[in-house]
Amino acid sequence: MSVRAAILACFLVATSAHAQDSLPGSRLSNAGVIRAGSATDSVFVARTRVVDTLDIGDFASFLVAKIGTARLYDSLAFKVTADSQRVRVSGRLMDFPADSRAELGPIFSFLDSTSVFVAEVSMPQAQDGIMIFRLERISVRGLTIPDLLLAAALSSYQSRYPGKLAAGGREFHVEIPREAHASLVTDSIVLRMPPKP
Repeated sequence: MSVRAAILACFLVATSAHAQDSLPGSRLSNAGVIRAGSATDSVFVARTRVVDTLDIGDFASFLVAKIGTARLYDSLAFKVTADSQRVRVSGRLMDFPADSRAELGPIFSFLDSTSVFVAEVSMPQAQDGIMIFRLERISVRGLTIPDLLLAAALSSYQSRYPGKLAAGGREFHVEIPREAHASLVTDSIVLRMPPKP
């Protein structure tokens, strides 16, 4: 048995809790892409507003679209919440699109498809011309998936989206005006620009 398989086996034996039927937060949606796109344009491009507060689900939808997904699946039932430190995306394994389920095959092969996952994302930089969103960890049924199991899938994502993902697929960099600033608040993100001279 390989080291990766052994770690996976230990992880799966430990995960015995039942999946949650309902999850908190806002859904990823195509409508959210449009709302967040309009808000970011108003603050960062047209500068008709100096500040705007966006629902974190809408902003996450906007980021997913920027990575390269032209249209979000209507069945993508992931939920997004936030506090001042982290964005959390949660959902059931069965809610992943078919191609993503294939890439994460080892996990899907051994876990109940109704198992709930939570991806925690930080925003270590949100000024000086760039926002950085970093995947800190993914847990399933409350237990963190070892990095060894995630590394191959994350590397594949980085190869698929060159120039957009960094740090082995863990980071997504978004350019913003150098004078712009963003901050996380409860279930939202606040975008700011100084007033026009």
